[in-house]
Order: sequence, then structure tokens, then C-alpha cells
Amino acid sequence: MEIADLSILGGGVLMILVLLWALAIFLSHKLASLRDPVKVWHALNKPIIRKFRPFIYSYLLSFANPFSSCIHMRITTLDKGFCSGVLMEQKRIHNPFNSIHAAALCTFAETVGGLAVFSKLTDKDRAIVTRINMEYLKKARGLITATSQFNLGEINGQTEKECEVILKDEALDTVAKATVFWSINSKN
Repeated sequence: MEIADLSILGGGVLMILVLLWALAIFLSHKLASLRDPVKVWHALNKPIIRKFRPFIYSYLLSFANPFSSCIHMRITTLDKGFCSGVLMEQKRIHNPFNSIHAAALCTFAETVGGLAVFSKLTDKDRAIVTRINMEYLKKARGLITATSQFNLGEINGQTEKECEVILKDEALDTVAKATVFWSINSKN
């Protein structure tokens, strides 16, 4: 290898380090605004980043909801009051019956439903899950898609709202339904 080849190689490594540094700064700024999940989602809609948006968003989400990172889910769509995501079957989230564990499905549903809820809240509103009802209809195998639509309506003070999340497999069969109950405190 000649000196010119080494300098080109060094320049390429330097370029990669500069790009990683710029990405780290960008992500740290996005972490600061994680209170508004839709704002972060739309900020990641840049030409270079768009292809990696589900991966990057899931990484950022793991800071706000660390438990969601253990199931390796991806958010695919997020807008005001609507969220969808995918969960790929993996050995680490299996139960003894060779299907996706019920707790993994519950975590997935709570995260997708939570994003739908938080996308409708203002900076002054606070919400916490008070209970979750899960109905398991079929063994979950393969790629699972969860969708949730949430309508906040009018709230004053402390209110309990429910958010439904539907989980479907690749054949579009419903494998589970979750109803997540949220205690929302509005300070309007």
C-alpha cells in the first residue's frame, strides 16, 4: 500500500467520524424534544435520515421508555392521535410454546398506544397507565403489526381515557387486542 492510498483511507475514516459526530449532535437535540413524539418523528424525515427513521426513532424511544428496547420493535407511522409499529418474531421474545410471549405483545401494545396518546397531549398535560386489558385471540408468530388511534376529546383536570390497540399478523388476522387505560391530568 502506498502513502497516497493511506491518505485516502485516512480521509475516508475521518469523513465517517465527522458524519457520526454530526449524527450524535442531531440525535442529542432530538432527545431534548422527546416530550412531543410527533415533532421528533417529523424531524427525522430528512432525505438522508428518512430510510433509517424507524431504527433511529426506536433508539431515541428507548431513552424515554427503556423497557420497549428489549423487544426490538420499530415504529412505522406516527401522527397526531395515530401510531403503528412492527414487531418481528425473535427467539429472545418466545414463550415455551414457540410463539411471541404475551408480555412482549403487551409491551408492544402499551408502547404503540402510548405514542398515540402522547401525540395528542400538550406540554402541560401528564399521563400514566392505570391498567391494561389484553385479549389474546391467536398465537402470535412472524411479523406483528400494531395500530392505535386515539381521540383525546375535551379534558379538564384529572380524566381517565382508554386507548385501543389492535395487533395483527402477516395474514391480517387479529392476534390480540389491548385496551390501555390512561389517567390524564390536564393543567389547561
